[in-house]
Amino acid sequence: MAKKKRIAGKRTVLVKKKSAAPKKKAAVKKKKSTKKSFSSPKISTQRLVIHTNDITKILGINIRTAQRLLQSIRESLGRNKKDYVSIKEFALYVHLGEEEVRQNLSETSLN
Repeated sequence: MAKKKRIAGKRTVLVKKKSAAPKKKAAVKKKKSTKKSFSSPKISTQRLVIHTNDITKILGINIRTAQRLLQSIRESLGRNKKDYVSIKEFALYVHLGEEEVRQNLSETSLN
């Protein structure tokens, strides 16, 4: 017995042309209202804690050395492994002025 080939019948589908999209109106800027909004003064926040990346930038040491230094500061202060060290405590430990450290932090964070 010979097999018959199945041929799908051709479909003729009428495609409607889409009508042209309606033109959008030009955006009109609204005038600002005469009400004055009172904005709160910007509060400058200073960082309280220091991280290992900060120590590497300030002292120019390797990150692993900075981690060890931070750990020894925690041990001398009697802190746990995950506790934070403040900038003031760091400055006292490495015998630098707190303002020097803060100034250096702000300079390095901008770069």
